[in-house]
Parts: sequence; structure tokens; C-alpha cells
Amino acid sequence: MDWSLVLASQGIEAQIHTFPEAKAPYGLQVHHGDFLRAQEAIHLFKKENRHWSWQRKLPASGFNFHGACLLWCLVLCIFAWLGWGTRPEIQAAGMMKSQEVLFHNAWWQTVTAIMLHADMGHLASNVTSGFLLLGLSMGRFGAGPGLFAALLCGIWGNFFGLWIHEVPYRGLGASGMVMGALGMLGPHALHLLRTNRHAWRMILGSVLAVTMIFSLWGLAPTSDIAAHFGGFICGLSLGALLSLIPEKELHAWRLNFLCSLLIIVLLIWSWGMALTY
Repeated sequence: MDWSLVLASQGIEAQIHTFPEAKAPYGLQVHHGDFLRAQEAIHLFKKENRHWSWQRKLPASGFNFHGACLLWCLVLCIFAWLGWGTRPEIQAAGMMKSQEVLFHNAWWQTVTAIMLHADMGHLASNVTSGFLLLGLSMGRFGAGPGLFAALLCGIWGNFFGLWIHEVPYRGLGASGMVMGALGMLGPHALHLLRTNRHAWRMILGSVLAVTMIFSLWGLAPTSDIAAHFGGFICGLSLGALLSLIPEKELHAWRLNFLCSLLIIVLLIWSWGMALTY
């Protein structure tokens, strides 16, 4: 199509023909007397546009959805049920309270608060969006590494909220973790820069896409914008680092087992400190 327009601009008539079984599926037919002029015009066009093309083949890692994220969503629902009715002391002990974190070094509250929610609407919002975003992140970076990185994003989001908000400040919810999972998906193809110098276009587009989604989901006036922003920025950083690790290694069972073990130890340690503090 491009070459036919080039020839038309030079006053050379050309017809486009299809060749389904040939190596080149399309071709141009010109009058025998115009062949040399057409060949020269196309040669000059290719020479002037050698550094740009509208279409380029760019290999990228396809997204897979990991259903293990459902287990994490189930854990959030169980803790919500316990905190609201059966064991209300869990809600009180696990909520993040700025005075205790900042003045009494109760760091574990930045972890336990992720697993608690204020009401059913709060829980439903984080579970539905988290099911999708955590599933994609775990599918791309591995179940263990993906979930552990998202958990770190939630913890950092809580610390960022403590830094931004004035004392006293209380926080709870997994939204920082969910925003972290969203941020991780942005630079997921950063490793392609090693082999394809044009990959930055796709990577930039992906980062801009998740940033636009964050502006819609994470900047609601009634939400904890500081925790959302901290988790999202942390997600962008961890996603860029994890993308540099080969996918085969990220999905290796040893790394997934180690990350899963770290998650379990961190949660048990944090809740043990919260309930005995």
C-alpha cells in the first residue's frame, strides 16, 4: 500500500495483487516501460524511511492469569469476617495506628493492616480488583514472587501514608497492595530492551496505560491516596526489577517456594506481634 502511494505520487500507475502462496503476500504490477522508474522511486522511499516503520514485530511476554490469587482473596475475606464479628480484637490489634508505629516501633501494623477492611464495600472493592490485578501479576512474575512483591508494595504504601499524613492517622485495607500489583504490570516487558531497541515504545505505552488506570482507581477523594500512590510507585520499581529476571527463573518452584515461605513467616510474625503487643 505504501509503495503504491509512492508510485502514484510520481505519476506511475500500479495495481496491487495478492499472492497467498508466495513469500510476499502482496505485490505491485506496473507497465514494463515504468519498471526502472518505479524501482528507483521505491528505493529512494526505503532509503529515506529506513529508521521508521508504522509496523514492527516486537516479541513480548504474554500475560497469563494465575488462579492462586483466589487464595489470597479468600484470606482477606476470612480476616474481615473475624474482625467484624467473631474476633473484634483482631480488628483493633491489626489496624495501623500512627502513634504506635512512629513512637513505639509497632512496624508490624503496616503488615497486619493490609488484611483488614472497614466494611463490606471496602472489602469487595479490593477483592474484585485484587483478584484481577494480582492474578495477572502472579501469572507474569510467578505466584510466589508476584504476591510477595505486591505485599511489599502494600507495606511501603502504608509507610508512605504515615509519612504524608499528620498524626494521628489510622489505616487499613489492601488497596496499596492492589495498586502495587497494577504498577508492576507497567514495565513488565523492560527486558526486551536488551534485544530490541524499539521496545521502549511499547514499554512507555504500557506504563502510561497503568498510570491512567491508577488515576481512575487510585485517586478517589474518599480513599487513602497517599497509600495508593506509595504502593503504585513501589510496584513500578519492583515490576521493572523483576522484568529483568528471566521468566523461567521467576516461575521456578524453588523461588516460588522461598517467596511463599517468606510471606507465611512475615504474616505469622506480624500477627504474633500484633496480638501480644
